[in-house]
Amino acid sequence: MEINNALAKVTQKIDDFNSEAKLYFKLHVDHEIQTHKKLFPHGMMYSAIHEQITNGVDKRMDQFTRDTDLKPQELYSFLGQELAKHPNLSKRELHFLAYDHLEKNTKNKFLKKIYKKMRKQMK
Repeated sequence: MEINNALAKVTQKIDDFNSEAKLYFKLHVDHEIQTHKKLFPHGMMYSAIHEQITNGVDKRMDQFTRDTDLKPQELYSFLGQELAKHPNLSKRELHFLAYDHLEKNTKNKFLKKIYKKMRKQMK
């Protein structure tokens, strides 16, 4: 039961991070729009531009959130299975297996590169 609680906390932290990242990104975009608003020609529909940008940001951030789903319970189960097969695995080997598993199971190209680089650094 403790493991499930710990995994639930990790999942919640990931969700919180994604929510904070979305909010920060939206605030940054809004700030940039306000900063550059004076560069737009007079008579332009600022609300229409703002709405298009907001919709684009929402779409990209939702895609980013879906692609960064780390699935801690799946990773924990995978590592548990590997430990059952090979009980003498070191902590370093478990890290290597975790990065390998994450790289293979993520859709996000950026995260794939990060996991691959981290795995290479472990060799």
